[in-house]
Amino acid sequence: MAKHRRRTFLIKTGLQLRYMGIIVSTMLLVAFGVGWIIYYTSWSRISDTPDLTIDKLATIFDDVNGLLLKWTVFFAFLIAGLSVFVSHKIAGPVYRFERSARIIASGDLTHRVKLRHGDELFDLQEAFNSMSESLRGMICKNREAISRLIASGTHLSETIKKKKCDPVELENVAQELYAVIEEMRQVTSGFIVDKDLAASRSRVDAGKSGQQADETDDMA
Repeated sequence: MAKHRRRTFLIKTGLQLRYMGIIVSTMLLVAFGVGWIIYYTSWSRISDTPDLTIDKLATIFDDVNGLLLKWTVFFAFLIAGLSVFVSHKIAGPVYRFERSARIIASGDLTHRVKLRHGDELFDLQEAFNSMSESLRGMICKNREAISRLIASGTHLSETIKKKKCDPVELENVAQELYAVIEEMRQVTSGFIVDKDLAASRSRVDAGKSGQQADETDDMA
């Protein structure tokens, strides 16, 4: 089975560029800090020290190493704190989506995801809420159709119980039942529950896309 290879790496350009900027800025900050420490603690002391000897140079390097160790610990805590703050903008929405998915899976189709200002994944929030609203609309239509189906069934039962059944009335009730059943079928026909059917539909859609691309190339 051929492995799927990713061809497009910048999928969410704005989101990815923001985090690339954060990572690069952090690296530059650390590099600048280390460079500043080395320059102002080693080279400045070396240039200001008269009669530089090996012992004095060793003392300077020991002081520089100790200072670098302290600054390394500081930068480690700084980057850790920044990582928690930045990752929370992703982890928070992911937690909300997981919680909302469980609520919707339990049957509450009125639930909506609400992200806070400054969080990422607002596009996913809109898509998620749109999906929930679409499912809710389908369920409402299905319930309305079921209510009409029950009413038509009751009407048919009452008509049959009559001693003299009007064939025209029976035909009308039967047509009502068929209409309701067809409406219910159309409501649920958009759902794909068979993997083979989903794969077949994907191939058909891919074929249509390729045909449209060929037609576009011919027109160009």
